[in-house]
Amino acid sequence: VVSTQSTGGQEKRAMALLEKVAEQNKHEMPPNCQLYEEIDQSASLVDVMKNPRLVICGLINMGGWFMTSLVYYMLWFSAKNLAGSIYVNAAVLGAAELPGRVAAFLFMEKVGRKATFMLSLSFASICVLISIYDNTTSRKVMYGFGKALAGALWAVIYLYSSEMYPTKIRNLGSGIGSASARIAALIAPFIGDALVTSPIIPYVVVGVAGFLCTATFFYVPETGGKDLPQTLAEFDKLFDKKPPSDVKA
Repeated sequence: VVSTQSTGGQEKRAMALLEKVAEQNKHEMPPNCQLYEEIDQSASLVDVMKNPRLVICGLINMGGWFMTSLVYYMLWFSAKNLAGSIYVNAAVLGAAELPGRVAAFLFMEKVGRKATFMLSLSFASICVLISIYDNTTSRKVMYGFGKALAGALWAVIYLYSSEMYPTKIRNLGSGIGSASARIAALIAPFIGDALVTSPIIPYVVVGVAGFLCTATFFYVPETGGKDLPQTLAEFDKLFDKKPPSDVKA
């Protein structure tokens, strides 16, 4: 399916151009190739605000970015409080991200973006809460698992966020989400410092906030295996409880 937005309504000329490209590349035009003309050619901020689903999903998406960044950087900046060499701890926590990111891509193919994000954030929140217990070994283990899950969260949120928004506002939506993540990154160092004087409250705040953020993602639609929404109308179709299209996740 090809949008005729950039053809100025010249469907025949666009189809001829596609056939020429296929011929030069020694390929045949697929039998299901169709041209369609986008109805809502532009999506202004007013149009976005008129769509309650899009507004709610945008706020939830911002929360997802925020918590991903907060968990990730809180574990980074508070690692200095762990027992042992700060350099060894930093190396181990950095290496822990790799299996988390790999596992995220595997899970996204199997259970979807939504479930992978919710599971990762839930378990990351559990790791943060367990870190309350002042045990050297268990805290290091929880930091390692938490860092792996935080790496998985980054892998999911970038893809999930870009697939959720319609084409017209995809960059804007992802950009706003990324901006909220930077705000969390600014807060995270202060949480790390607060653990020195109050070793319980920061863990509780971040852990509970993680669970609350996870709960909000029950509202947003799954995007895996579905066509990318081009328009606001197609965005609403993401909420339809229908089998996914033939597009691979």
